[in-house]
This record gives sequence, structure tokens and C-alpha cells, in this order.
Amino acid sequence: MGSESNDVIGALDIGTNSFHLVVAKPVETGFEVIASEKEVVRLGHGAGDMKQLEPDAIERGIASLKRMNAIAEVHGAKLRAVATSAVREAKNRNEFIKRARKEAGIEVEVISGVEEARLIHLGAKYAVAVGEQPMLLCDIGGGSTEVVVGSGDEILLSRSFKLGAVRLTDRFFGTDALHPSSVSSCRKFVRSMLATIKPEVSELGFEMAVGSSGTVEAVAKLINKLNDEPVPKSFNRY
Repeated sequence: MGSESNDVIGALDIGTNSFHLVVAKPVETGFEVIASEKEVVRLGHGAGDMKQLEPDAIERGIASLKRMNAIAEVHGAKLRAVATSAVREAKNRNEFIKRARKEAGIEVEVISGVEEARLIHLGAKYAVAVGEQPMLLCDIGGGSTEVVVGSGDEILLSRSFKLGAVRLTDRFFGTDALHPSSVSSCRKFVRSMLATIKPEVSELGFEMAVGSSGTVEAVAKLINKLNDEPVPKSFNRY
């Protein structure tokens, strides 16, 4: 194990679609990223609306955790691993958690949708200089979507919806063929779910809208492609 600094920390996000690892150390201006890794695992794929982690998905997940932990150990990082929608909802989550501890040496913490939203809000505040202005934040994950309205350090509204790229793909686009009727059904479903929060968001108001996650970045890349624009190194404040 390396020993760059006792202050080196690692954050591991065990998501429904992908696992994300960031290893960083505190500096005067915030954090300096030492290493980062992303792996598409699709832990929640084919899980029947996230009620069961499939055996092959668990195997992929454990293999990824081993690789992630090895990276963290090289830098002597104190690792915190949190699991979100797929593990949170799975009836057999304890099997995955026990194997992660035994085989990968990682203690997995399963967090609620509300806590997930809080952490996303903290990350967005660090990544985007919003100051005290009211912000609407939307994070589209593989299994869930978190919507937050915040001002400064205060969270004014926080909701977690069972809407995610993997979940919606499995539900509406199970076949290779993409039918207009499937797109229409998916849109209606998403709009009906989000309609429950629309009055509260409108009442609170916001001055800046922030989108996070790989799904949002993919949409930004598509917009660039359609406009024949070069893809920037970062979509921060895109």
C-alpha cells in the first residue's frame, strides 16, 4: 500500500449503471484529484425493476470493486463506498454487500435517496460556483433521478424518483428496435412522475439549473455533434 498522505481519501459511487472512483487529497483551494476511474458495470441491468441483482451482475460488480480498491490502496486512500438505487432496492443486497466485504475488502454503505440527493448537492456546489443563488439540480442515474432545489448550503426541496437510464431502458426499450410508441410511453411516464414535484419547484423558484451525471453529459455531447461543434474537455457550466 502506498503512503502519499494520511489525508488521501477515496470516494466510490456504486451506481446502477456504472461505478465511479475518485481519489483526492485536500489542498488550500479544495481538493486535488490524484486518480479517477469509471467502469460501466450495469449492476441493475435485467433486475426486474431493481428487485433482484442478477448473478452475472453481482460477479461484474465484485470484479470491479476489486480493481477499484486496488487503485485506492496504491495511493493509501481511506475509502468510502456508497451504493445507490440498484443495491438499495434489491432483495438480495446483503449477498452483494457480504461478498464486497469478503472478496474485495470494501465495506459498502447503502444510502437512501434523500442522502444521495444531499451528496449530489454538495458535489454540484463544489463543481459549479453558484454562490447563494437558488439552484435547481437534476441528477439522472441508472436507477433513480434526484431533484434538488437549494440555496447556498440549504436544501429547500429534495426528491428521489425511481427514474433512471437503465430502469427506463429495461421497462420501455427491452428490444433492439426503437418504436415511436415506446418513446411516447416513456415520455408520458416520466412526465407523470415529475409532475408531482413541479408545483413545489415553481413556488420556490431558481436562478440556475444544473444537470449532472453521465446521461446529462451524453446529451451535451449529442448537442455538440448536431451543431458540428468540437467536444470540450469539460462540460462544466456548459
